[in-house]
Amino acid sequence: MPFQLLQVDHSQNNLHCPYCKNTVIDSTAEEYIQPCAHTLFVAMDLSFEYVSDTFEASLGRSVDDIHAHDDQLNIFQEISQSNYPEFVIYQMDLGIHELSRYIGFSAQAVA
Repeated sequence: MPFQLLQVDHSQNNLHCPYCKNTVIDSTAEEYIQPCAHTLFVAMDLSFEYVSDTFEASLGRSVDDIHAHDDQLNIFQEISQSNYPEFVIYQMDLGIHELSRYIGFSAQAVA
């Protein structure tokens, strides 16, 4: 498995990059997603909110194609089938309808 999945306990907390410590998810900001150079993607069960070109190239199909078939959407399955060599996924509970947010990081800067 090329990734490690880590659960984040509280969906209201900010999330910092484990490598550069920049705030990537800031629940108090209007623009609450601020990807750093290590951020591969930010996604919810329903869609990608941000995806780096490098990570998108590692997916089996494009983000546009994934979203075009939203009746069959399983973001975690799409992410887990990536051929990106090594990354960490933080999973945050959104607190509604058992939905989650997934934030992927790579030790190697991608942006």
